[in-house]
Amino acid sequence: MAAWGQGDPRWLVEHRDDGKNVNGRAAEEGQPAELRVERLKDLTGDASITTRKGNKRFAVFDLTVSLAWEGRLAGEGGATARGEIRVEEVHSTGDEDDYVYSATADGSGPAQDKLKALAASAAVRAAVFATLAQVIGELKDQAPHTSG
Repeated sequence: MAAWGQGDPRWLVEHRDDGKNVNGRAAEEGQPAELRVERLKDLTGDASITTRKGNKRFAVFDLTVSLAWEGRLAGEGGATARGEIRVEEVHSTGDEDDYVYSATADGSGPAQDKLKALAASAAVRAAVFATLAQVIGELKDQAPHTSG
């Protein structure tokens, strides 16, 4: 994981200069766009360590993750927008089929609508879920283990 206050390249989803549309991450209308998840905005919920059979410890959590995003359209004078990606029901016993994913944009207008649609797209959702899976795996690996 990235150190506090530093960016994490795993959250990067952007338009490539070589023109390739990796995993359908360009705007749907064919207009080049860039979207970056800037930072973790909020993390709420419950988390604990539970012990089973006296020697096995597990991380147990039920979280809501909020991420701040910023996007830019290549056309239209490089219009920009900001918003939030929110993932609810991130818990230790479920999988990403249980997650509730939403994207919002600050303000309104054509650029906000296009970039919000990009933030809500299946490709960005998949990238966010993949990063969450990696972070959750690291969290579970860091749960203190005892030998016995």
